Amino acid sequence: MTTTINPLMSPHKTKKVIKLVPPDGGWGWMVILGTALSNIFNVSMLSLFSLVYGDALEAMGHKTQGAAVVLSSMLFVSNFGGPVAGAIVKITSPRFTAVMGACFCTVGIFFSGFSTNIWHLVTTYGVLLGIGLDCISNSTFVSINSYFKQRKSQAVGLANVGTNIGQMLMPHVVRYLLENYGFRGTCLLLSALSFNGVAGCLLLQPVKIHMKKIIEEVTVDETIYSLENEQFHMVVVERPDLNQELPKCNKQQTEMQLVNRSKINVSKESTDKLETTSPNKNDSFEEGKESNWLRKLYDLFGIVLLSDIRFINIVIGTALTTTSIANFSLVYPLFLQNAASLDKQQTANCMSAVAAADMVGRLTLPVLQDKFKIKARWMLIMTAIWVIVIRQILAHQTDVTLLLALSILYGFGRSMTVVTKNITISENCKSELVPAAVGLGMLSMGIIAPPLGYFLGWIRDYTGSYIACIAAQNALLVILLVTWLPDMLYLHIKSNKEKKTLDPIKVFTKM
Repeated sequence: MTTTINPLMSPHKTKKVIKLVPPDGGWGWMVILGTALSNIFNVSMLSLFSLVYGDALEAMGHKTQGAAVVLSSMLFVSNFGGPVAGAIVKITSPRFTAVMGACFCTVGIFFSGFSTNIWHLVTTYGVLLGIGLDCISNSTFVSINSYFKQRKSQAVGLANVGTNIGQMLMPHVVRYLLENYGFRGTCLLLSALSFNGVAGCLLLQPVKIHMKKIIEEVTVDETIYSLENEQFHMVVVERPDLNQELPKCNKQQTEMQLVNRSKINVSKESTDKLETTSPNKNDSFEEGKESNWLRKLYDLFGIVLLSDIRFINIVIGTALTTTSIANFSLVYPLFLQNAASLDKQQTANCMSAVAAADMVGRLTLPVLQDKFKIKARWMLIMTAIWVIVIRQILAHQTDVTLLLALSILYGFGRSMTVVTKNITISENCKSELVPAAVGLGMLSMGIIAPPLGYFLGWIRDYTGSYIACIAAQNALLVILLVTWLPDMLYLHIKSNKEKKTLDPIKVFTKM
């Protein structure tokens, strides 16, 4: 088979250029340290609510329902504030937003110590702490995402280990403080510890001052030449027929050539027309100003992402996964005590096994993901399958040894849902849209989690069976698999076809 060479296509030469890329390490490790510190002293407060405020709520005359009101208000604010936090990150910087979030957390915990009724707690713990956690979650991920490209999963996993450390250490600290300083003194000291999160957030320096310089070879087309005259100074290129297939390496260059040629065809008459003013100049200016303002809001909140069906599918899938995992964490201790008939010590051992295996998973699985270059979306699919199998087996067990082993396996798999959630969203959008994308992901969580959480609780109360409740939680993950797997297989097949198409072109360019 002979290859026909287009005479209009000239040979290519390469040119070395200096390119700035994220460090994929360097100061990024300090960013991870700062995020971990912030997670230890602020994000871990989510698991301490009952321990810190349980007795205070009872003194106010409220029990489980009152605690649910405060926690629901905090989750509502932190999730629905996601797009706003993303906009703040875009307008200012991740470091400013994170520091502001840490300050909100400190103020919220501080004033919660002076609460005398439940609405004081809703305002301080629910609203102020919710705003703070929202800002910290969004800004720290955006900062890590900007520093790491190849080892992103590993970086996020290390940063989230701080939450595990806080969940293991802070309960002992809180118990000691409550025994020696009472409720108000505990809140004041916890707010002081929370303020240490500001020091961690200050480590989130802008990535532009730590960019790494690399030398990269780019292709230069020798058919390009310069044309200078009185009106224009641009590059003109003689192009082959538009219907002919061009090598991929020239696609961007070819588009630039088209734009440049179209500029040359602009006549003096059309230029004169552009210089003439419209009789309704003021009206046009006002309309343009209003349109410009709407465009800024449109770009600020990343509304363009909602026109992408794949993005909507991804945020809904991550919200379903998070809801399923969170609801199982709520039901699991009750299942161990009521269905498996374990005592409190055995229940605590199983819960500790889940937490320890979760931390090990966050340290090891991201390393394997980065080594084998597995997409975060594929990782979340494999995690969902793992969790479904383990939980379905666990729901039928009563032996404490077997339950302990299954708890370890579950915690190990569960770790990746936390690590890959935001990475999955960020992998499917442009870098400048990551803050808005993460915010929209949190918003979807705020919309989906409350009704589904209530529905899963209703299933448990209506059937009286923990097996049915766990099966319903697994059904949410099955929905994820049904909606994601066809799309991922389509992308995989499409990618393979593109590689096969490009192989002959690569061979031709090497000749």
